[in-house]
Amino acid sequence: MIIVRSPLRVSFFGGGTDHPAWIERGEKGAVLSTSIDKYIYIQLRRLPAVFDFNYRVAWGMLEEVNTINEIQHPVVREVLKHYAGDNETGYEIIHNSDLPSKSGLGSSSSFTVSLLHAFHGNQELLCSKRRLAKEAIFVEQNLLGETVGYQDQIAAAHGGLNRIDFNSDGDYDITPIHLPGVRKAELEDSMMLFFTGFTRFADQIEKRKVAKFADRTKEMRAIYDMVGEGERILTDPNCNIGEFGELLHQTWMNKRALDSSVSNPEIDERYEAALQAGALGGKLLGAGGGGFLLMFVPPDKRGPVLESMKGMTHVPLRMERSGTSVVLYDPDLTSNYLPAGAKVS
Repeated sequence: MIIVRSPLRVSFFGGGTDHPAWIERGEKGAVLSTSIDKYIYIQLRRLPAVFDFNYRVAWGMLEEVNTINEIQHPVVREVLKHYAGDNETGYEIIHNSDLPSKSGLGSSSSFTVSLLHAFHGNQELLCSKRRLAKEAIFVEQNLLGETVGYQDQIAAAHGGLNRIDFNSDGDYDITPIHLPGVRKAELEDSMMLFFTGFTRFADQIEKRKVAKFADRTKEMRAIYDMVGEGERILTDPNCNIGEFGELLHQTWMNKRALDSSVSNPEIDERYEAALQAGALGGKLLGAGGGGFLLMFVPPDKRGPVLESMKGMTHVPLRMERSGTSVVLYDPDLTSNYLPAGAKVS
């Protein structure tokens, strides 16, 4: 048995410029993001050969089926088809999450990274974080055909506070941002995360935004430029950390201009109320349309902002830097249940 966890992420600047459709236009792409101390967990083991089904998959539902093609969870189905094929049968895969899916924190990619890490680990294969990130990108973009970028898979695999630059060949460069303890605390103490109460299908929103890239070149280039500006603010000890929050406000205004589906009147009303209560800026995370709202709030304004966001769930968070990691690995919990004569991979 193996249990793997991969972190969720908060993307500050550059979201959208990590899409292949943007980079393939010859444009520059980069993001500034951090993984957070909220995780996706995948438990995987070879299924004991005593049931009348070959695969058990527990996620939002419980699936007990005999063939891979019968599996309804698309990531599990396509990963097993591609990496296990017909030569292996009998897997139990159990999913748990600290926060809801489809909420702008990159949970889908954290799931994919965790599943790949667990599957390869069960095969006694050691994989680098770069390999896991690139395989997760392949699964989502090629096997599933989803309209997704590169940033979520990289953040889930590597972890940490990073600037990530995307290359035209599909590769990437990751630059960890090392902050002194006091500066790191300033950043963490200024972040407030609120759940809007509803989720959305990011693929539908992303398709609409990608279709308008040609008409939104100015906004997209401004979003890219904010990555460098955000990095400068964080790493310059002479800069007031409040400038980071003000820049978040600017990037949210640019993101909203990409498509009307990015926000809605209820979210706009709450965002303005938070600003009136003392927040310096913020943004909906991920594709937009719902999910989690990040607000940048001076510590002495947290109380009024909390009051202004009544009805939304506040989720405390801290940054993390471990990335995807194995929580438990015990081959005996697998081999003891295999039928006589079976060989553990």
